Amino acid sequence: MAIEALPYGVQYEYVPFAMSDHKKAGSYDEFVYAVYQGDFDAAVGDVTIVANRSKYVDFTLPYTQSGVSMFVPIKNDKNKNAWAFLKPLTWKLWLTSFCSFVFIGFLIWILEHRINEDFRGPLWHQVGTIF
Repeated sequence: MAIEALPYGVQYEYVPFAMSDHKKAGSYDEFVYAVYQGDFDAAVGDVTIVANRSKYVDFTLPYTQSGVSMFVPIKNDKNKNAWAFLKPLTWKLWLTSFCSFVFIGFLIWILEHRINEDFRGPLWHQVGTIF
């Protein structure tokens, strides 16, 4: 525990948020608000971080998860089609990708056409091999 690593002693006491018959004393919102009012110094448990609770108290990041997650509404896109992957790319990027593809094919042709039989023959065959 982190408390044991401190060079000095810290007195603490765990107080459950429950009634005398061990039933829950209220909702999580009420639990967070009790910390805000000063009834408790801190809260330890599975309190979900939501916007209205963040108005009253500060939260630490969860210790048992590898990261922070977020829930957002999904916008229903009615333009779903097979070409949707093209939308985020600009024409300049497509042109750059195509030119790079041709350039690399040309470099491979230069390096291979003297020793590889597949890179010889008529011009149309060599161009087809580059692509």
